[in-house]
Amino acid sequence: MEIILRKATPEDKEKTVWVESQSTPNLSYVPHVWDMFINDEEGDWSVESVDSELAGCGKYSILPDGSAWLETLRVIPQRQGLGLGKRLYEHWLKLSEEKGVKTMRMYTGINNAVSSGLAERYGLSTVETFHGVKMQAKPYKTEHSFKRITDVEEATELLLPLGEQWGNWIVLNRTYYKWSPAMSKWLTEKGMVYKDDAGNVVVMGARFMAEFQLHIGLFHGDAETCLDFAKANAADIGVKTIHCLYPQRFNEIEKQLLDNDFVMEPAPFIVKEINL
Repeated sequence: MEIILRKATPEDKEKTVWVESQSTPNLSYVPHVWDMFINDEEGDWSVESVDSELAGCGKYSILPDGSAWLETLRVIPQRQGLGLGKRLYEHWLKLSEEKGVKTMRMYTGINNAVSSGLAERYGLSTVETFHGVKMQAKPYKTEHSFKRITDVEEATELLLPLGEQWGNWIVLNRTYYKWSPAMSKWLTEKGMVYKDDAGNVVVMGARFMAEFQLHIGLFHGDAETCLDFAKANAADIGVKTIHCLYPQRFNEIEKQLLDNDFVMEPAPFIVKEINL
């Protein structure tokens, strides 16, 4: 049996989409991020074949703070147990050594023992547990004075203290970022930072699939005002759903979201990390 791990090529798209459909039929986004992944020169988008048949894939992404995010690890059921996931982790550790990356992170569902166990095998340990909420977007209007902050220095001065109120995490598209000046710069340049005349702050947007989902990374001040603005923004851009994830220990954030029509995700998520 010959197992080969290599860099993905444009010709792999159709088969990689099929791999995801078999591996995680309830979580499908490769068709929407294919161009983003394959054109990522700083990271790595790999596929694996068994006896010349594509059977797995995995993405290694460099986040704004220089850490690595391990994502989209997929192996078709018929080829699980052959070590394809292990080869990806070994590949990612080697990449981190080559690139001088000091931290790698990944996430999985709290009940996904296989994914969690694989990460732990390569030294990653749980650093945070998150709850998530979501709601269906619908037509919504509200009066507000929110304006986008475009000055990086202003945004950084504003956001870094607020990040502590969210455990120094911000989550977009289930990508879990640690707060840092580099993260504030990235959010500002992506147009995700908003403040109104009363000092309320909202960070929202999407890492990808912005036409389908709006992700609230942070809100500060009057929760109803902030979340009404997010609902109106979601309606304006025509997304289907609004999401927010936060460390499970922040009960007040959870209450504010539930009081404003969000509903809980079925199960928590965990983030695992290794410092190299």
